[in-house]
Amino acid sequence: MTLTVMDWFCGAGGSSQGIDAVPGVEVTLAANHWQLAIDSHASNFPRVRHERGDIRDLPVHRWPVATGFWASPECKKWTGARGKKRDYAAADTPLPGLPGLQPTPPEEDERSRALMWDVPKYLEGVQRRGKLVLFGVVENVVEARTGRDWDRWLRDFHHLGYKTRLIAFNSMHAQHTRTPRSPQSRDRLYLAYWHTSLGRDPDFDKWLRPQAYCPGCDRDVYALQVFKTPGRDMGRYRQQYVYRCPHTTCRNRVVEPAVLPAAAAIDWSLPGQRIGDRAKPLAEKTIRRIEAGLKKFARPLVLSADGTWRNDAVPVAGPLPTRTTRKNDGLAWMPYMVELRGGSSDARSIHEALATVTASGNHHGLVAPPAAMVMRNNGSTGDGGEHCTSAADPLRTLTTAGHQSLVTWEHLLVPYYGNGTARTVREPVGALSTRDRYALIQGDVDIDDVLFRMLEPHEIGRAMAFAESYVVLGSKRERVCQYGNAVTPPVAELLTSALAETVTGEDLDRHPDQTWSIAA
Repeated sequence: MTLTVMDWFCGAGGSSQGIDAVPGVEVTLAANHWQLAIDSHASNFPRVRHERGDIRDLPVHRWPVATGFWASPECKKWTGARGKKRDYAAADTPLPGLPGLQPTPPEEDERSRALMWDVPKYLEGVQRRGKLVLFGVVENVVEARTGRDWDRWLRDFHHLGYKTRLIAFNSMHAQHTRTPRSPQSRDRLYLAYWHTSLGRDPDFDKWLRPQAYCPGCDRDVYALQVFKTPGRDMGRYRQQYVYRCPHTTCRNRVVEPAVLPAAAAIDWSLPGQRIGDRAKPLAEKTIRRIEAGLKKFARPLVLSADGTWRNDAVPVAGPLPTRTTRKNDGLAWMPYMVELRGGSSDARSIHEALATVTASGNHHGLVAPPAAMVMRNNGSTGDGGEHCTSAADPLRTLTTAGHQSLVTWEHLLVPYYGNGTARTVREPVGALSTRDRYALIQGDVDIDDVLFRMLEPHEIGRAMAFAESYVVLGSKRERVCQYGNAVTPPVAELLTSALAETVTGEDLDRHPDQTWSIAA
């Protein structure tokens, strides 16, 4: 049978892409308050019924009931909580058409958090109509867990006959999906629920445990999420929880799940502008931040390439870290091969064997970026270096404002014989003989020679793991806003897959044959 899902606060359609990718599941109704987001969603999902407006003003009691219910209530009023307890406002205000008093408009700051209550209210209203939503997910920022009414909000689900599972998950760890992977570190809260009448529980371990290499066991494992503080159930990756090997032979050592780097989202064909040539100089704090980043990254780096225990890159001038039986190091500015059909490996060094070439076409691409870093342009508490990230690492969380920029510079190969000319490391090296002929020039970088540009909307779309063919309408600013508001599709797909199995009782393939490419 086909499971139908309603997508509330659907935005441009990140969650819908993930839900629709699950075999036997389809989105049938989507609602959002922003007309442009609805237009973007409708451009990609023409068969879906669309409702535009504030949920509190729409006739939800007349909408058809779906099997599943995904809701991503507005989160911007939670992000400033800074650990403080906040109320879920207007808890007793009913939705239109449901029994009770008519809604009274709360203050704007509280209305945002009040949307959390609308999910169990809708589920209750459906049951009063003699119908039943079998499963669903509520997505929000991790700060939503700090709300003073969290326990009462959660009890509403239990009183309606649902079991729940609170999930802290980072988008970059959503692996082996039918949707593109996300080269972005994005921590979010997910509350999954399913009705007790189903008689079984989802196998979340099957879908949410990421693959990682354990150097102690010398093998790939499915890592276990472990919170640093016993009893804690929500937080951010590395700050509040880590992943550990499930085997005691290595004493359950901390492991690093394999992730996709920011370089996979960047369009290297787009040049930046030389800072020294800008008509309008960059702000002084931006210059200082770039300089701090150059101190970290303006040299060749050796870094872990397959998700191991070692997180920090080291300069090529120093000794290599301890070697294991795995080829787990790469040179940050070296070209690398990208496998365009998915599979268990997303990229590999050009020093490794090429992945299998199939009859279905050319599935390999050579990526040869210049030396680069991604810089966040929002507030800083240090010298700015902490806001700079190598292109070999995932992007930091994307927001609706598009605060990330690309900074690039060049390394040169200089021949020291005859009349040869210098060339960048992006170009093929000249003919090599039995004698040493080339020198690598990697001295201090002149800030005026550095290239700078903001990330373009299509690059942000890649970082959010939107399909290459997905249409997002509007101006550059409006498209960035829609991307920043979205749910990353692979996480929606994983959670929906686990819940769909619970409804149907049929197993879904965890490792589908992938044919897409995030950067094709």
